[in-house]
Amino acid sequence: MTAVNFKGASCIRTAALGAATMSAAGCNPNLDVDGALFPAWLVAMVVGVLVAIGCRAVLIRTGIDRHLVARPLVYVSLTVLGACMTWLAVFRY
Repeated sequence: MTAVNFKGASCIRTAALGAATMSAAGCNPNLDVDGALFPAWLVAMVVGVLVAIGCRAVLIRTGIDRHLVARPLVYVSLTVLGACMTWLAVFRY
């Protein structure tokens, strides 16, 4: 069975993407740091990087790091995990 490609499907997909983008525009919480607004997602990302650095130190000390096949993927995943967990634990708006 082949997919039918017509302009209507493309317009619907574009409209759905636009609606999703506009509905997420107000979901950016800001932190007040000495009078300046600072995006909370940036704080969560920095904490995620620090978590990944800490996990890397632990993995190197235990000897597990040398057995990892895809090191960049592992450390990027640890960064994302740390950022998401920080977001859920601290910034649940």
